[in-house]
Amino acid sequence: MLEDDIMKWNETKSIPLATSICEKLYRSIASDKCTDGIMRDVMLWGREKCLNDPIMQFAKMNEEVGELAHELTRARFHNDAVEDALGDVFVTLIILADILGYDLHDCLHEAYETIKNRSGHTSHGSFIKDGPDGEN
Repeated sequence: MLEDDIMKWNETKSIPLATSICEKLYRSIASDKCTDGIMRDVMLWGREKCLNDPIMQFAKMNEEVGELAHELTRARFHNDAVEDALGDVFVTLIILADILGYDLHDCLHEAYETIKNRSGHTSHGSFIKDGPDGEN
């Protein structure tokens, strides 16, 4: 139990025990924020790599979006490079959200709640909402 480990560490100041406590805390925090295993693993990987600068992570995410754009603007929609770029964009977004303290599930839910009843039309493959709030 975590509380027992902390009490034991207070007595021993054991480095391996401190490492174990930190790992348990990381896993606990990540599992509270996100129930999806792979997203939790990505967040933990980012933390283990000390990715904690939101500006640098945003730049990395834009680099990955650029790689995706490179493929799509050349009408290459179905290849390994597109699949890799989509995955990399998602990984960088997960890590950025974690750095900033956001839960992507909550962000997605809020975004969907905003758009689900929005009215508008599609033009040239892009949705154009009606009015400033999607109202007619």
